[in-house]
Amino acid sequence: MTEQMIHHTTDDNHVVAIHHWPCEPAAAKGTVIWLHGMSEHGSRYQNLARTLNAAGWHLYCPDHRGHGDSINEASPAGHIGDQHGWQHLVNDAASVIHLAKEQHPQLPVVLGGHSMGSFIALGAAEQHGDALAGLVLCASSYHPGAYYRLMSLPILFERMRRGKRNPSPLIRKLTFGAWATQVPEPATDFDWLSADPAQVKAYIDDPKCGFQCTTATWLALLSGLADVQSSKGLSRLPARLPILLLGGRQDPMSGGGKGMDRLQQVLSRRRLPVERMDCPRGRHEILNDFCAPEVRQTLLEWLNRRI
Repeated sequence: MTEQMIHHTTDDNHVVAIHHWPCEPAAAKGTVIWLHGMSEHGSRYQNLARTLNAAGWHLYCPDHRGHGDSINEASPAGHIGDQHGWQHLVNDAASVIHLAKEQHPQLPVVLGGHSMGSFIALGAAEQHGDALAGLVLCASSYHPGAYYRLMSLPILFERMRRGKRNPSPLIRKLTFGAWATQVPEPATDFDWLSADPAQVKAYIDDPKCGFQCTTATWLALLSGLADVQSSKGLSRLPARLPILLLGGRQDPMSGGGKGMDRLQQVLSRRRLPVERMDCPRGRHEILNDFCAPEVRQTLLEWLNRRI
């Protein structure tokens, strides 16, 4: 298994850094595109790549704007852009889908994502679902639009006070800080990510993880969520697109899995083919928790059965 780097230029001349792990061409069954979460990067998914490659699946993990190696003057660390940030993220995902289909035209493409990446994946599936054979939403959540509008108010205030390219201690306290307090006897501020101390340490020691995002990034995320999780947004999903939900019952970001419950309910009400796997002790990063081998195996079995 060899990681390759692809630097792909989008229609707006942004260069997306893509971590690519190709499988043996003769054994290839399909392609998975995986979108990472906030304040991390695509290179962290090597263990997922190892599992998928061994079973005949290519893996592409692009770094979002302002993350990993996709950093430039327009998108410094933690900042996805001054304007239209959410749509840029969705467009970037669509561009990687197009690239993967160009490189492997005969193979099905499955789009997945973790946390913020799951929200971007949902948005891309709503706009480009006909190009996909499946959708995987990991460590995701769901709230009605009123929730996102309410959450936007303090962030709008912080943007006016601190500027759109700066982070906010208040936003940090309301998000990462609040989730950290829901873990019993935490040893670090990031124990909410995983119950595995080695994985938490690796995250903390990684200079490309744990940084604060800007007020503009948070506002773009909330506006994007209000759109993609609306009835109008969800109605754009292809009716027969297979969907897999993966989550942890100890994940503070989803309220101990309650956000995933709500997501499953709204998708099921639309009669979409939804399946789900829960890790009873899994926290936010179930692909970097003690349950990770089980999660990877569940994903692989679903791919082989449904795609």
